[in-house]
Amino acid sequence: MTIDISKLPSIASSNLLCTLSVSVWEGRRKDKNIEEEVAAAKGARSRRATSVYKQLFVDSPALENIKTLRNEARLYLNRYTQPWNDNGERTLPVSTYYEEIEQGMASYGRRFNQLVDVLADNWNTEISKQAFERGSMFDRSEYPDVSEIRSKFSFDFNVRPMPLAGDFRLDVGNEALQKLQSLYEAEMQRCVQRAMGDAWDRLRQHVEWIRERCAAVLEHDGEGKKPKLYESMIDNGVELCEILRTLNITNDPALEEARTQLHKALLSTDIDSLRESKEVQEKLKNAADSIADKFDW
Repeated sequence: MTIDISKLPSIASSNLLCTLSVSVWEGRRKDKNIEEEVAAAKGARSRRATSVYKQLFVDSPALENIKTLRNEARLYLNRYTQPWNDNGERTLPVSTYYEEIEQGMASYGRRFNQLVDVLADNWNTEISKQAFERGSMFDRSEYPDVSEIRSKFSFDFNVRPMPLAGDFRLDVGNEALQKLQSLYEAEMQRCVQRAMGDAWDRLRQHVEWIRERCAAVLEHDGEGKKPKLYESMIDNGVELCEILRTLNITNDPALEEARTQLHKALLSTDIDSLRESKEVQEKLKNAADSIADKFDW
């Protein structure tokens, strides 16, 4: 897929670049002594033959809640954005940013800091609990001091404008400037292709999910457990189709056509009818098959 360079200014003006950086103290530590024991027991000549980490926190909801929220925040951001470059930046449509993401990520950040406060406020109690749970494996020196624990956690969401291809403020000759321009445009091609590839992959995966589940139900012979049709197949598909309106950063007519076909098929289907009627199941599967066949999936 080659991107028309003339479209790059439009892409840059309608999208931002964003990064989410979340630091979490994982509560684990490498154990060289156990590594040596395992290597010796298995006859390995090198200690590098195995890697052993011990969990310093056992059954700690306070720490697990922080990790869970971190994962939720990443999934939330990934749902509305697309991968852009190797630095972890993602494209963020301007309209979506102001309507949804800014408030959403701010909320995640506040909740993250609140959970860190809970952990820090109960830090000494948590350490005492681990001393009890870990027995002779407990070593207090492996745990940060309460005065340090908050610095082990951070939640940073940053947004910057997408640079334009002609925005070079460098004191170089015309030949060097043209070379930089070419390099930039080639990199933009790769980034845009990555972003659009992600949009196509999301749509293709959902279409394949529909085909697989409907086929499993239609082909079920009555023996054994009947395959399930999940409500999320409809709801998540409708949400995906709505999100793809803004993630189609090149206004690819083929992607829009596939998105529209899937959206129409899902909006005309309700989960109760889908579960009860073979006719509805066949209709939805045929719609998914039609999309897959047209785009050679």
